[in-house]
Amino acid sequence: MNVKLMEHGLSDSRILATFFLITYNQERYVREAIEGAFSQTYSPLEIVISDDCSTDGTFRIIEDMCAKYDGPHRIVINRNRENLGLIGHINRITSLSSGELIIYAAGDDISLPERTEKLVERYLSSGGNASLIHSSVYLIDNDGNRVGKRLPPVISGVLDIRGMAVSGALIIGATSAFTRNIEEIFGLITYSKCIEDLVTGFRSALIGGLEFMDEPLVLYRSESGITARSGRKNQSFDEFLGRKIGDQDGYLAVLSQRLADLKRIGNSDLQLPIKSKRTEVLLMRKVWTKKYRFFKLMSYSARRGLLSVFLKVWFREKKWRIFFPVKKLMHKLSTERP
Repeated sequence: MNVKLMEHGLSDSRILATFFLITYNQERYVREAIEGAFSQTYSPLEIVISDDCSTDGTFRIIEDMCAKYDGPHRIVINRNRENLGLIGHINRITSLSSGELIIYAAGDDISLPERTEKLVERYLSSGGNASLIHSSVYLIDNDGNRVGKRLPPVISGVLDIRGMAVSGALIIGATSAFTRNIEEIFGLITYSKCIEDLVTGFRSALIGGLEFMDEPLVLYRSESGITARSGRKNQSFDEFLGRKIGDQDGYLAVLSQRLADLKRIGNSDLQLPIKSKRTEVLLMRKVWTKKYRFFKLMSYSARRGLLSVFLKVWFREKKWRIFFPVKKLMHKLSTERP
């Protein structure tokens, strides 16, 4: 681990906050993300820039920009000696941070200057009871142009705690600020294929500490990142299938983590719907991977009241298997026309 510190005196009148910027192979965008971190108006502020062993020029940019920084904030640079993956990296956040409130940021997004200031104000106004605060975002394209505004699914979908328990979309993780008590209560995330915001959002809701700010504080790239849909237009069926199964594996990991978290705090009320949802997703995965005998799986589905789910997914899988070769043929014919 390579750590570089620049110290400044801390005021006793305000809480120390940590702005934690997590990066991996984002040399195209990381400069803007770091500029957003440096522009934060709140003080005292510790800025931690943590790179997950990037193989491109991301870390060189981080070192260069931090060496030239002469602002008021304390700067910490970390580079993981080996790639830990997103969840492994997320699990290191609290150990690398000193602040009472930790503001999370992604290396391809841009935080507005007042982001930390407003999040700290909201945290303090809750009496320190908010364990996670999240917000809406301004959407930007890969060139940085604003293309709209987005609300997190938990707000736009008006989800209650039971809906959140089985939902595959909750908060926009890149907008979140959280306290250490989430990890103190639930421990580290143990399922490496999880999507972190589906875990932290649900954990905070379970302990009554999830709060929302309906003010965009982040410029959020809608065409990059692991959830982006750009670049899928010309994908093959095998690529489409790989993404589909990857999404299902991630969702299954989230559901397993939620069950473990519920058991940890002794909550049995929400375990049954999660187990039912997990059975449903496992069934869907079997259909997409074709690791089944049709009539055996249909019988299995019927016994568990999931026959309609099975038939719907089975027809959908067949549709997509037919669609991709037809799309490829149509593209070939259109390019061969004089």
